[in-house]
Amino acid sequence: MTDQPNAPSPDPDSQLELALQQLRAGRNTEAAITLRDLVQASPAPVEALVALGSAEMALNQWAAAETHFRQALNLAPHHPPAFRNLGVLLGASERHAEALALADATLAAEPAHTQALLTRGNALTGLSRLEEALLSYQAAAAFDEVTYEALTKLGLTHAALHQTEAALRSFDQAIAREPNLALAVFRRSIVRLLLRDFSGGWDDYEARLNVSVFVASSMAFYQPVMARVARRMAREDVARANILLLGEQGLGDQVMFASMIPDLAATAAKLTCVCDLRLARLFSASFEGVVFQGLGNPPVLAVPPDATLLAMGSLGRLYRRGEADFPGTPYLRASPAVVAAWAARLGPRPKGLRIGLSWRGGVPSTGRSQRSLGLAQLTPVLDLPGCEFVSLQYGDVAAELEALNAGRSIPIRAFDPAETHDFEDLAGLIANLDVVVSVQTAAVHLAGALGTDCLTLLPHNPEWRYTASGSAMPWYRSVELYRQPEPGAWEPVVREVAEALKRRLADR
Repeated sequence: MTDQPNAPSPDPDSQLELALQQLRAGRNTEAAITLRDLVQASPAPVEALVALGSAEMALNQWAAAETHFRQALNLAPHHPPAFRNLGVLLGASERHAEALALADATLAAEPAHTQALLTRGNALTGLSRLEEALLSYQAAAAFDEVTYEALTKLGLTHAALHQTEAALRSFDQAIAREPNLALAVFRRSIVRLLLRDFSGGWDDYEARLNVSVFVASSMAFYQPVMARVARRMAREDVARANILLLGEQGLGDQVMFASMIPDLAATAAKLTCVCDLRLARLFSASFEGVVFQGLGNPPVLAVPPDATLLAMGSLGRLYRRGEADFPGTPYLRASPAVVAAWAARLGPRPKGLRIGLSWRGGVPSTGRSQRSLGLAQLTPVLDLPGCEFVSLQYGDVAAELEALNAGRSIPIRAFDPAETHDFEDLAGLIANLDVVVSVQTAAVHLAGALGTDCLTLLPHNPEWRYTASGSAMPWYRSVELYRQPEPGAWEPVVREVAEALKRRLADR
């Protein structure tokens, strides 16, 4: 019996092209498998290492991704895609000093390395050295291959420096250079919304649906149906239509955008809303005549063939084009049974105020370090006499609470996170509070939507939802804003909040 000939080895170039196609289609697991076979070669192809690292980043395998980006740079020092991706990874991990050192070392050998200039600007931004970041972006803007990106970064940096006119000019220049690209338009929308230019801001905000990075991070589950998501609809287009409303971005965003569900429901023939599973009960208790689909794990999306798909963030363009269009009134409510259960659980009210606390917000990629503070920094608030404090903080903060409570006669109360994981349960708890003190996080939006007073501690550069100035945000009348006078300055903000609470105590 004769041996069968061995099957021919796959062509490396064809294998790489297949993997790149898988990456472009969002099939990251398949791409990673294809590429791991390919990088077994010695030496491994640089392009395959970079692509594998990209797939691993998409799969949240960041340590492996970093290893492969560094291997690529060892084989091809200063390789632009490998350098860029490693810089993005370090920035997303808030390892800004490492990213800056990497960029400086590369620029010392190759002063015109455009990706190093951009990475240097990004790292300096992460380190709050914004004036220096401007110089790096300005240098990068001189090179045609990155002019558009550099101008967009310049706009963001000017905005962070509160130089809003310069920011808008930079975005305008980027858009004039590449009118068919969506990123600069989307970034311009953020500045316009910060400045309360709601008409122009919401029009620009539609560009987010064409920004792949935004869709991948904030609407990833909808990628298979993104082609069906409506753009730039008019009010008459949604009237008498069967609408499938797609919740997008984080929990706080979905709570905020839900304020416009009644506007949409008033004219739509049928309205079904897809939302985070943790919001489905609360939304169902709050909005009559609307069907809510909570996305579970694994998520299942039912799309009727005759449905018009509309992203929740696009409602602003339809219904909130000026400040007068924001009613600011409460629109969410937990069921009476949930509120009553928390009232019994909490027991008699204190002589002073019952105050909810949330002191951390976001994740590294959304500026957690800038928008959070340590619980001990709230001591001027915690020392108010006759008050009871309840933790609303998500995540594992047991050790921090234990350390602080050890020195207090009246400890901060905390409940098992599982008891407030669903937002109707969290809403029932907040409904039993006199006031919430929180950094910018979903707790602010939930308190505002319920009509509970909320004193919000804002970083020097807040998210657009809180606008650029003023003590009120248009979405909620019950929310008061306290802003850092300069980056990192929490002490005066906490002091102001403590004084505001003292006035409330005096009024009682």
